[in-house]
Amino acid sequence: MTGPQRTLPALFLDAATRHGSLPVLQDAAGLVTLDELMADAARAAVGLRKAGVAKGDKIGFYADNSRRWIVVDLAIQLAGGVSVPRGTDTPAPEYAEILTHAGAGLVLADAARHAERLEGVRADVPGMGEIICIQGKDAPGRTLDDLLAEGEGGADFATLAADIRPDDLATIIYTSGTTGRPKGVMLAQSNFAHQAAVCPGVFDIGRVADDAFLSVLPPWHIFERSVEYIAICGGARVIYTTRRHFKDDLAKHEPTFVPSVPRIWETVHTGIQKTLDKGSPVKRAVFRTAYRFARVRTAAWDRARGWVLRDHEPKGVGVLGELLTRAGALAVATLTYPLDALGKAVVFSKLKKLVGSRLRGAISGGGLMPAHIDVFFRTVELPILIGYGLTETSPVCTVRRIERNILGTIGRVVPEVEIQIRHPETRAARPTGEVGVICTRGPHIMQGYYKDPELTAKVMDADGWFDTGDLGYLTEAGDLCFHGRLKETIVLKGGENVEPSRVEEAILPSPLIEQIVVVGQDQKVLAALVLPDRAEVCGKLGIPKDTPYAELAQNADAHEMLRKECRARTRALKGFEQIGRIALMSEPLEAENGLLTQTLKPRRHVIVEHFAKAIEEAYA
Repeated sequence: MTGPQRTLPALFLDAATRHGSLPVLQDAAGLVTLDELMADAARAAVGLRKAGVAKGDKIGFYADNSRRWIVVDLAIQLAGGVSVPRGTDTPAPEYAEILTHAGAGLVLADAARHAERLEGVRADVPGMGEIICIQGKDAPGRTLDDLLAEGEGGADFATLAADIRPDDLATIIYTSGTTGRPKGVMLAQSNFAHQAAVCPGVFDIGRVADDAFLSVLPPWHIFERSVEYIAICGGARVIYTTRRHFKDDLAKHEPTFVPSVPRIWETVHTGIQKTLDKGSPVKRAVFRTAYRFARVRTAAWDRARGWVLRDHEPKGVGVLGELLTRAGALAVATLTYPLDALGKAVVFSKLKKLVGSRLRGAISGGGLMPAHIDVFFRTVELPILIGYGLTETSPVCTVRRIERNILGTIGRVVPEVEIQIRHPETRAARPTGEVGVICTRGPHIMQGYYKDPELTAKVMDADGWFDTGDLGYLTEAGDLCFHGRLKETIVLKGGENVEPSRVEEAILPSPLIEQIVVVGQDQKVLAALVLPDRAEVCGKLGIPKDTPYAELAQNADAHEMLRKECRARTRALKGFEQIGRIALMSEPLEAENGLLTQTLKPRRHVIVEHFAKAIEEAYA
């Protein structure tokens, strides 16, 4: 089955012929084989049809990650419905707006308390129908178990799958809104099927007998959702965990792949640094010496393989010079190998225990990985495979491969996907190496924004090219490099354009700073909203390490210390990219307070509004 002829249920049927009897889901309750998953999905689908679901009906899906989530997800598809998913951490009034815009009727809620929460906004959702609970405990009405019972003896998975067409709308995902109001992204069966068909080969899933993915991200988000499809179709297990148990389950289950977002690895890196700081001077010295040797050898080995971005290479070296440079790098890599190997065996082996001995790749999406985090984990041989995509692209456009994991890039295109770099204003194609807007075309592109043809027309042209709104460039070898978001570009009063992510990357390695957001639209100079690393800053100031953030934000000494730190960290940047003002955050950026998305990306427009007074005082 190729190209536009694919549907997700058809791919599941095909996968079942190869590994239907193998476990594909795992949680505390045990294992579920692919055959069992498909049988449950078919029974639930028949139950949904008996509940009145017809082809094209919009179905609310208010639930969190679990083995039952994917049963319900597949059941909605097999019944011909269109899921409108969101996690239960979404406030009920916000989800009510989404359900109203989508025109949803029946709603599947995670548990009784979530059903009760939605009942409280029923008056705000015209047409809201029955609420069915996925988890049965204390449910006020029907449950998933009831649907399974009602579907017993009905049509099987293959029969239901035969009615599904590639262009059938499968879901409407309302984006979490990092730059503006949520938009309903319409994804078809062919979009899901593209990812599930081509990506197992990209990651070489199934190469080992027991590939396993540790699942911690919200499944309503397209990244986690597609990853689960990819894993199952590739013959791997999806092991469900939570943020609370993530660290323990990494060591316990020893997954081969970990779908993740950059914030997870920033947290792990911070934890490692704090553990080192608490160690003895001898332990710190041993680690730093081992790290230096490892960094030298990693950089040399990358150089020997040509894994260096063109703008990091010496200018005008020519072919002979290139060969000599690579030969020299190979010599350095060879000479430093014994000490590097010793350091990895003695020092870094303890870090590898954190993620288990089988990890082949931490697949990172949903945001920009800070450069120092990327470098650190490559150096200690905990591979992070950074990918690029959006909800509108299902999502994977590009990803770094295990065999080509080049620092500073976001990978090469996956099969059947095209990438083109265009001028932000003229939309003319840009030459290799020049920065422009990233545009993409292929079977991964959405059908459009629900009920918003004007917005759809702004981002999709007649030839099928989708404008991502992101800036980047392609290397001569075809690797994509991210350069910021066009919509996030800060324009200073002098007309200078600044990519805030570039400035933030320069500052984030500081041990004094936990979070940072650069602002400055229409100002003379940039300002930094900074969340201090409380233990570090308080320790240096000689005040209690549990001093509240709000109190620390008013501390003049803390303010001056962090102002100097930001100035020092941006000194090597262009003059207009340097930090001229500073404001301290009175609270962390979290998903719970609405300042981060559910995939832990900063919601810049919300952050600027939230800290408007502090920003105003900084510029005053």
